[in-house]
Amino acid sequence: MKKIFKTINFTILASSLLFMGSCKDFLDANTSVDTEEGTALSSAGQLQMVLTSAYRQLYFNDQGADRVYAGLPGLQMYVDLGGADIVSHTNMGGNQVDTYKYEAARTQTTGTSDAIWSMMYKIINQTNKIIHAVPAAQGDEAIKNQILGQAKAIRGICYFHLIQNYQQTYMIAKEKKGVILRLDPKEDLNLPRATVQQVYDQILADLGEAKALLKGFDRPDKWTINEDIVSGELARVYLVMNNWQGALTEATAVYNKYSQLMTRDQYRSGFDDAITNAYPEVVWAMKFTTTNNLGGGTQFNFWYNQDEKYGEGYTDGPIYAFLDFFADGQYEKLFEKTEDRYQFWKRTKNANKEWSTKWAYDKYKHYGDANGAVQGNTRPEVTLMRGSEMLLIMAEAAAHLNNGMGLTYLNRLQTARGVKNLTKAATGNPLLEAIYVERRKELLCEGVTGLYDLLRLQKPLTRIQETPTYVEGHYTWGMTNLDGYDPKSSNPIGTLPSNDYRFICQIPQLEMTRNTQLKESDQNPFKGQ
Repeated sequence: MKKIFKTINFTILASSLLFMGSCKDFLDANTSVDTEEGTALSSAGQLQMVLTSAYRQLYFNDQGADRVYAGLPGLQMYVDLGGADIVSHTNMGGNQVDTYKYEAARTQTTGTSDAIWSMMYKIINQTNKIIHAVPAAQGDEAIKNQILGQAKAIRGICYFHLIQNYQQTYMIAKEKKGVILRLDPKEDLNLPRATVQQVYDQILADLGEAKALLKGFDRPDKWTINEDIVSGELARVYLVMNNWQGALTEATAVYNKYSQLMTRDQYRSGFDDAITNAYPEVVWAMKFTTTNNLGGGTQFNFWYNQDEKYGEGYTDGPIYAFLDFFADGQYEKLFEKTEDRYQFWKRTKNANKEWSTKWAYDKYKHYGDANGAVQGNTRPEVTLMRGSEMLLIMAEAAAHLNNGMGLTYLNRLQTARGVKNLTKAATGNPLLEAIYVERRKELLCEGVTGLYDLLRLQKPLTRIQETPTYVEGHYTWGMTNLDGYDPKSSNPIGTLPSNDYRFICQIPQLEMTRNTQLKESDQNPFKGQ
């Protein structure tokens, strides 16, 4: 395979920029100086600029595919579009619709199976350069350790996303072929697929080392990775691995620092401005800026939640929306209508039944220019990790450990959200199922439920189509590629079996062609279990 990055672009700034500069300085750093392949990264300042480049790719992926493949905010859409709770119109076309429809976009021949692969390996290549160069680089040891810790954390996060998308979940696939472990910028790129177990071992090693290196690091901004974010990622990884004690320990460490959960008004504010308004439970967040953004390609643009008082079109009022995403009717039924998270409504003034019959959902709402919606003004802030998620991980882990605290943690979250009918006296599978439902309600489009939860919990995907008597269901195009779908049925249902390979991406064609260590037998199946 070709080298993934031929040139790294960065501006030489003071070595303390990332740790002392403002949020705007970090995200808006220009990229005016080219450092050719092989140039020594001999100072902490140079290493830090490569780290800044890795962060920008992680958050924006401005050199890759658009929308649902655009950095971590894009993957938040991707993960839930593959589940049952989001309904996607075809209004804008593009990758988000293909993901929702389960088109053959994850196969090697379509050209989009490489989107997540190429994005993550570009970032991994940058972090490998940093990790390799840090020991010999000049500069303050404390700053070098902070750079190294963040680089290892980013690499671990990238491999965690790769392995979740290119092979079945850990508990059933430990010995299956995972992804390629590229850990050295000078290493031969013709490498075989490591096993799933080996990939998870590397993820844990990277995150464990990052946690130690970042201990005591006082980050300047919410998007700078610190010890808390690393612990949160470890909790996520341990959850997939069914390491319940590890998940409980790491999630508790984070939750104890971010336990002041959002108020009703904060939760209903549009999930924007989490950084600006300093919501206490937000562990990790990033923001789009004038020079670093996805234009109108964020999840804030795709939810059709324009306020009725402004009108029903995507150019009406201060919200630039594409009239694309709605909440499924089965999802709406999970909520009590009086709880804080109930923000569902229908567009009674819109004559188009493809829109007016669906549930709009106000979780994601970004107000732009007050004089009218302008794509260039779509600059929201995106939450990547919250205390609520950690509390739900604690509940799930405690339920598996049967330590008597699972229900307590679940009820704490429910009470904070104004739920009146609290889960009562549940243990075992009923308690776990209640926790899984609460994860769907609390964490939609935050990059951890949807497709990822279906895979790790080995649950099937089930969608119910719209009918004349059930207008809130999925569009026909979200059903046709699912198993068991009969459009003539009075209650059309479509499913994908648990662990079906249609949830999983195939290894990209370019990798299969150029990597001499890979044979056709190394390819993931297109479908089946």
